[in-house]
Amino acid sequence: MSRRDFLNIAAVGGGAIIAVSMPTASSAARKKFSQQQAHYQPIPKSGQRCQTCALWQAPTSCQQVDGQISPAGWCILYAPKS
Repeated sequence: MSRRDFLNIAAVGGGAIIAVSMPTASSAARKKFSQQQAHYQPIPKSGQRCQTCALWQAPTSCQQVDGQISPAGWCILYAPKS
């Protein structure tokens, strides 16, 4: 992992933690990250795929990233299912 990738992950991940911990009136009021902010790509990276992420919502969406998401995609918010 490059230094740049680490800093991007830390910045977006830190923002995600803050966003999740803030109370909201409803879950609909919570905004998602854009695909650009999450560095989304429609192809897997190092064996990591959206379909195996804890944030994945079948068939083509994500809890944290806006827009249509490919099951084979990847972003820096990837968190493996436990």
